[in-house]
Amino acid sequence: MEIKVYDQMTIELMQQPKYPAEIIAIALNLTMKSDPTFVPAKFTEKLGKFLLDADHTSPLEHINYTILIQNVSRSFLAQITRHRMGSFTSASQHYQYYDDYPVIMEKYKEEMEFACQTAFTIYRSLVDKGVRKEEARQVLPNAAAVNLLWTVNARSLINFFRQRLCLRNVKEMRMFAQRLLSLAEPTFPELFKHVGPQCYEGKCKQGKMSCGIGPWVKWNKKEK
Repeated sequence: MEIKVYDQMTIELMQQPKYPAEIIAIALNLTMKSDPTFVPAKFTEKLGKFLLDADHTSPLEHINYTILIQNVSRSFLAQITRHRMGSFTSASQHYQYYDDYPVIMEKYKEEMEFACQTAFTIYRSLVDKGVRKEEARQVLPNAAAVNLLWTVNARSLINFFRQRLCLRNVKEMRMFAQRLLSLAEPTFPELFKHVGPQCYEGKCKQGKMSCGIGPWVKWNKKEK
């Protein structure tokens, strides 16, 4: 059984908008002018921040990203698929022998390693006895690795960052969100420069479920 840690996840932008600023500018002008092809000379950071602050974000749905994600856990998959307006394709436990995949653990605790090894041994034993893979997979652990493809528009991606960069999330998810933001920001810096968890953009809205640390005034998109 191969063991990998969170830091070994890989993220790749397979598809990204070529002219995001121009597309958003056309969408904005469409609401205000009779000539939808008119584009301002420059889409500024000030305008990007205004759209976020004013929550005028529907034009961002015209900007799409496709992201290849590898070596994350099934626990991660259960979390990320809660985000709406995204399209997901993931490795199938129905068609593949899943003991070919590693497990994702942050720490090699003896109990966790033993539990996962036991699960994979039982899984292979069931398959060898003729149990179909889609039934044998019921014993597989949440630590089992998965690869997936995620297509998401910029509006939903910003919502993802606002929620998943928060310290209340588990380390694997925060690490993924931080790395993805570092890939997305160069594609559209006028917009993504202003994106972060709720406390970075303004005020925490978690109430009694707040992390308790306080606003990340000097938050720098790095894991603490």
